Amino acid sequence: ICFVWFAGFSPSLLRAFICTMLTILAAIAGTKEPDMLSILSFSFLLQCAISPSDIHTTGFILSYGALAGILLTARFFTRFYSSFTPKSISASLSAATGAQTLTAPISLKLFGSFSPIGILSATIVSPFITVFIYSGLLLIILSLIFPVLAKASGIFINLQYTVIKSIV
Repeated sequence: ICFVWFAGFSPSLLRAFICTMLTILAAIAGTKEPDMLSILSFSFLLQCAISPSDIHTTGFILSYGALAGILLTARFFTRFYSSFTPKSISASLSAATGAQTLTAPISLKLFGSFSPIGILSATIVSPFITVFIYSGLLLIILSLIFPVLAKASGIFINLQYTVIKSIV
């Protein structure tokens, strides 16, 4: 909630926010393993009702396409990749391939091209992004508690960002 309030409700962030809230509501209702495709579908309908102008944006189309691709193809690609890669790598490759599966035709239509190298790139960069996100959250909390750390935290986050940018 705080992140979306801070960053603003772009179409893809609104999708993530709605999906997160629906997942939390499902957990509160006692659902052990909610059907993520149903949550994504309901999120789609809700976002169309809340913000119909989002429907025509690239962020909306690619965000729903990527997540639908992951949800619809995850089992297939996980089985495929796990036959020759470790579980952590096969999971990342599966998610990236699933996202590409449904967004490639959209990218071809909107941009005239798509980059299959994104599958490998996402797999390599994902661990760095995870560290970046969690360390950023920790540093925000620490900087709020100890304001003297704010400048050093900013330097560290910028260093991480530079490393990620170089890898990409």
